[in-house]
Amino acid sequence: MNKYLILILVLLLGLSSSLYTINEGEQAIILKFGEPISDKPIDEAGLHFKLPIMNSVHKFEKRILEWDGKPEEIPTKDNKYIFIDSFARWVISDPLKFYKSARNEMIAQSLLDDIIDGAVRNEITGKVMEEIIRFSNREFPEVSTDYLTAEAAQAEKVIPIPGARKEITNNILNSVSEKLVELDIGITVIDVQLKRIDYNSRVQQDLFNRMITFQNTIA
Repeated sequence: MNKYLILILVLLLGLSSSLYTINEGEQAIILKFGEPISDKPIDEAGLHFKLPIMNSVHKFEKRILEWDGKPEEIPTKDNKYIFIDSFARWVISDPLKFYKSARNEMIAQSLLDDIIDGAVRNEITGKVMEEIIRFSNREFPEVSTDYLTAEAAQAEKVIPIPGARKEITNNILNSVSEKLVELDIGITVIDVQLKRIDYNSRVQQDLFNRMITFQNTIA
């Protein structure tokens, strides 16, 4: 009786180590003694079978992941320093390549730090402040300057500068995508956005002084 009980326990243990589950938001690769047995990931949710002991399962996210950069002070083309806070969304597009290059999301996030931060800096340094602030080329509404003197009205005349923020984010995404294709690490960046743009303290003070001067002129 004890022999049968032991045999049943061994069979149950072998069966449990042979089965694994994949959730809706997961994908996996199977390794046999550390080597992949297939180039195609397992991404169908449900119960799956593997050989016990010899095969191991490595699971990865199939859903969209977030990369959140740290705010950086970057000089613009017109020598004004601004803080840029950017974020991106990315996916593991090839689990096998991802496993060979990055292994896990923490290392992948570190790789994206270097790639995306570099692309953001390259784009920002090539644009003037007004281009970065403005999202598109939409014209500003005309503002009456009848209450000002001729000299003050001329001083307040705005020189139209095209908005380039949309172009900047597109260029950053293209640059990052090209770099990822070159590295071939199984990652695809879906989009990159500038979620916050702040003036540094010196630029802020210059803007406040201009606003004060403008209000004093009106008064």
